[in-house]
Amino acid sequence: MKRHHILFSLLLAGGAGVALAGCGQSDFAKMVEAECAQDGDPGKDCSCIASQLDDGLPDRVKVAFPALRWPMKPAPQDREAVNNQLLRAAGVDPADRQAVESIRQEYEDSYYPLRNAVRAACGGSV
Repeated sequence: MKRHHILFSLLLAGGAGVALAGCGQSDFAKMVEAECAQDGDPGKDCSCIASQLDDGLPDRVKVAFPALRWPMKPAPQDREAVNNQLLRAAGVDPADRQAVESIRQEYEDSYYPLRNAVRAACGGSV
């Protein structure tokens, strides 16, 4: 094999490795799948649910999803700090009621219609 063929082969192999490195679940999908699995419902496909939500929700809603979907999840003493941190990460000032209401509305507008499609495709939802 000539030198330029070897270099080209290495370049192709490296590109394939980079492409594969981008595959896999996002942090959001992993979090949703883990939360879904805690339910212990054998009829739900948690991987499917996580993938559908990851593909269907706006990024801003994904960042704040735990605070919007499970606001009572953190331990009571941690609840305000955890949920406020998630809202801030989504670009929302927790003290600004209008901003909080805006992201809650964005969550409802994007999650609720998607929830029915997820149930139909995946046998349940989170």
